[in-house]
Amino acid sequence: MNGFKKLVFLSFAALCSAVAQAQDIPLKDLTESDFKNVVSELSANFLHTSVSGAGTLGSVWGFELGLVGGITKTPDIDALVKRESASASVDQIPHAALLGAVTAPFAITVEANFVPKVGSDKFKYQTFGLAAKWTPSELFFDLPVDLAVKALMTKSALNFKDTISGVATTFDYDNSQLGLEFLVSKNFAIVEPYALIGMVNSKGDMSVTGSGQVFDNSYTTGNSASVKRSGMVWAVGAQLKLLAFHFGLEYSRLYDTTRYTGKLSLAF
Repeated sequence: MNGFKKLVFLSFAALCSAVAQAQDIPLKDLTESDFKNVVSELSANFLHTSVSGAGTLGSVWGFELGLVGGITKTPDIDALVKRESASASVDQIPHAALLGAVTAPFAITVEANFVPKVGSDKFKYQTFGLAAKWTPSELFFDLPVDLAVKALMTKSALNFKDTISGVATTFDYDNSQLGLEFLVSKNFAIVEPYALIGMVNSKGDMSVTGSGQVFDNSYTTGNSASVKRSGMVWAVGAQLKLLAFHFGLEYSRLYDTTRYTGKLSLAF
């Protein structure tokens, strides 16, 4: 358990490192296309995942507690940053969250990802994801694979401060998502490979207090903006199940953005 606690600490340390990195991102003169790209890559980073296949955690009841975390590739945010500061680089950002899941009768599994408000006076971050998965193949079909459908939602918030053209500026960013996924997996005793495909609707809202130069005038003359995105998500991954420990790796794509996620959990 000491190693498990250490992983919790290191995961949240990585999240705080991302916070420190984000404080140096110069957001200035954002066009509609710029903001759309920012929302797309942040949405891919925040999307709920349990790094799990279609199967349940038990024939009737099952429980899982652990961590998910990894990195999201952000080439568009990196290009935006380099446009304002050639020496800056944000080509990837990390993500991490506490994971909890419960399987109940009728092959229903409820999952949650959670990060409490963390950061400093200059940058704060929090997120909450919730999903409900139903695995009808365990109830009605005798198939060589497990099949499931999952509905999910995520809400995330960022609050950070920067200086834009000498003016102290506060940014408030909110991201919300709704999605529906279809999963297939095969349980080979201790290894469970899986794949999923689905649709996700995302919305990003940002309001600014201070500088009036954050958004390009051709986009908006106000101090806030909102973007909606809809698109296909797909992922492939696998779980390694060793006694009570589950290890997982997942590769996913949403809005042309690549994310890599790992998992370490206790299941019982």
